[in-house]
Amino acid sequence: MIKDRTANLKGKIVEVEGIRYQLINGTLCRYADLTLDKGFKIVLGRTGSEGILKDLLNRLLGTNIVHLEYRSNEYPGMTEDDRASRFDVYCRDERGNGFLIEMQNWAQKYFNKRAVYYSSIAVQNQAIEEYRRQKEELGKDWNYDFQPLYVVSFLNFRNWTFEGCERRCNEYIATYRYRDVETGNELGDGTTLVFIDLERFDKTLESCTEIEDLWLYSIKNMAWQNNCPEIVEGTEVEALFRQAELATMTMEQRISYETSIMSRNDMLNSMREAVEAAKEEAEKLGRAIGEAEGREIGIAEGREEGRKEGRKEGREEGKEEGREEGREEVMVTAVNKLLKNGVSIEIIADSLGITIDKAKGYII
Repeated sequence: MIKDRTANLKGKIVEVEGIRYQLINGTLCRYADLTLDKGFKIVLGRTGSEGILKDLLNRLLGTNIVHLEYRSNEYPGMTEDDRASRFDVYCRDERGNGFLIEMQNWAQKYFNKRAVYYSSIAVQNQAIEEYRRQKEELGKDWNYDFQPLYVVSFLNFRNWTFEGCERRCNEYIATYRYRDVETGNELGDGTTLVFIDLERFDKTLESCTEIEDLWLYSIKNMAWQNNCPEIVEGTEVEALFRQAELATMTMEQRISYETSIMSRNDMLNSMREAVEAAKEEAEKLGRAIGEAEGREIGIAEGREEGRKEGRKEGREEGKEEGREEGREEVMVTAVNKLLKNGVSIEIIADSLGITIDKAKGYII
């Protein structure tokens, strides 16, 4: 299915009124969507973006990076059964500090633990490199002195674990480090986990008063822009817009980006259909349960009504039987008394309005 559809992808650029766009799913797009991990990787993870990424990290993390160098973003799993781990962007600064940077679109229950796990993989890879370097260049074994590592996660979903987190500067950036429980002193290994919640960042362009705001606004909303906003022009963020223009990418990069959009749309549509199907099943189940409960209630009410009717009918029948028994006793007494007084059975039957045989049946 995907192979057949991607065969029709062109990745071609269309020029309209002097502006170059890529036509994607019937829409003219000038800039890549940086909330899409493929767009994020292509724009910030390719040669020529080192300076842009450096400025971004310095603003958001408060670091003082002078130079960045991209490193491999794929590492083997920690066991034979593990899949390879692939990061969006991985780089080192001039001091050897590592920066693992990712764009995340799908919420995960244990996302924070996932970030810790990924940091361990990056540290392990650094250890392997240092072990080889020290062994070959210095002739000694590595002593676990690894360089600080930053795991920077842009989250395109609301991260509820932010509640109670240490805030660096605002409500949508949370920073974790290893600290002493009693004193609060840092352990000193330099591992830092930074979560940037784009879902919480809801500022309009007009309300962006700081460069940090412009960075986050641009990352979140760039795909819907037709031009670089005036407020961004002349700032360090302007370079991000230039690098994100689809027209500056290679044909291969544009097709890869277009394919990723199509895959995301397919996934979202599948999820929506699954939700709708689940709703329909829930409604059917609800109706079935309601009908079953209704039948049970109806049966119970019917039984109660039946008991009430039965008691009523029984009382009526009892009264009638009592009255009949009373009449029978009166007839027996009358027949036998009249016979004792010498009245013939024929006269008794005629007087009581019964047959002679009936009258004979009352004789005791």
